[in-house]
Amino acid sequence: MKKIILKDLDTYVYLDSSNIRNALRVVGVKLDFIKLYKYLNTTYKHLKTVKYFEGADVKNKKAAKQFKLLEKTGYKMHTLVRKSYQNKAKYRSFKCGDCDKKNTVEILKKSKTLKSNVDVYLCSELMGDLLNVNRPFHIIIFSCDGDFSEMIENMLKKNKHAHITVIATPFTKHNNYLSIRLKQLERVDRYYLANIINIKDKIKK
Repeated sequence: MKKIILKDLDTYVYLDSSNIRNALRVVGVKLDFIKLYKYLNTTYKHLKTVKYFEGADVKNKKAAKQFKLLEKTGYKMHTLVRKSYQNKAKYRSFKCGDCDKKNTVEILKKSKTLKSNVDVYLCSELMGDLLNVNRPFHIIIFSCDGDFSEMIENMLKKNKHAHITVIATPFTKHNNYLSIRLKQLERVDRYYLANIINIKDKIKK
């Protein structure tokens, strides 16, 4: 059986931008997305697409300008407007040991969370793009998010031609960002987990 060389295959890249940016920040690396695109373009000779996914604030003009620059570089931009969710304040009652009176204390303040469900968007886009490809091909996912593990397993089961590499920060005992679910997938055939730190000098600011 002929050995598959991943760099020789048609390659499709899906970038969970906020996740991989934050993962690298934890280990002291500031990611340069333009350098990353150039690295991908020179490393994979059959690079078909690089899709960039990020939750976006419509009022952030600086981010909008950056997105346009990335699009000119070659990224296929997929931004999703962040929705605001209110988190209610949480209270707990404590009984006074001296007088038996109950006191209610606020233990978590009311707050607002911005979410965009980028992982769902990325999964549906990837499956729609590649589920029915009938020749050997290579998917690269930049993320440490374990929510992608089921989608990865499904793709590998349903398409025998797919090879999937997750590029992420390494699994470590302290300050770990990589999900154990992505680490455990290493037992699955045609799945590969690569350490992004090995290419940090080519993609950092």
